[in-house]
Amino acid sequence: MLHYLYLDYGGQPKYRRELRYSLISLRAELGETAAARLVIYTDAPTVYARWPVEVVDISDQIPGWSGEGLYHHRIKPAVVLDALTRFAGPVCFVDSDSIIRPGFHAEVTQKMAPQENWSVTKAAVVMNGFELMDPFPPLKGFRTRLPHLGRYHYDVAQSWMFNSGLIGVSPVHVPVMEDTLAFIDAMIGRAKKFPTLEQFALSEVLRLSQIPVAEVKDTFLHYWQGRRRIYMANEIEKSLSADWNNLTPPKEWAQMDYWKIRAYNYYHGVSHFLTGFHR
Repeated sequence: MLHYLYLDYGGQPKYRRELRYSLISLRAELGETAAARLVIYTDAPTVYARWPVEVVDISDQIPGWSGEGLYHHRIKPAVVLDALTRFAGPVCFVDSDSIIRPGFHAEVTQKMAPQENWSVTKAAVVMNGFELMDPFPPLKGFRTRLPHLGRYHYDVAQSWMFNSGLIGVSPVHVPVMEDTLAFIDAMIGRAKKFPTLEQFALSEVLRLSQIPVAEVKDTFLHYWQGRRRIYMANEIEKSLSADWNNLTPPKEWAQMDYWKIRAYNYYHGVSHFLTGFHR
């Protein structure tokens, strides 16, 4: 049984709207299938009390999982590790700033299934998409020791990073998530310089463990970047019902149209600039 995971902490309405919209799209994709369950990890369990989901209260875990507040994105891999042991099966973390498209569930489950490659069977880890090589050049010379992989050093020629809008893993990947958290902890003092440290840490552990990464992009719309996110937040807010517990799909899903995004940000940027002359 595959468990899809969402994360909500901090109580910011704009992020909760994103989560709600993403979860509605995932429910629409799953339909009546009993092959997956939805789980929300949150510090506000009563907010989701009437939703058809399983809720995990992480109020007490947030300080430790966030490195005592030094790097809040550490909570993401901590949630994934907790879910692997809690549900004893495959899990897929889904970022709230996303929209699920038709075919997503079939693609995720197919890519997470163990594959035989040259007589070696390995289960891939699902992530959103490749980003770049040598993602943090200032880390040249950085070294640490990880619980399972042992010695690690940043390699400017080989180090890489995938986007962690999705993290689909199986119980066999528990050591991967433990090494990922250890990697983050070794870097925690530099976390403010590297805001995507959690996805870099996971990518590096997978690379060195020789575990394949399966990208899921076409059936997963991830709008995390600044201008895109501002535009999509406006589109989502317009289409959602005022009733928080109404999870009915919208008549039309928000689309991340390049020219509409440019026009929206140009208009609002100019409007915001001109208001300064009327103060």
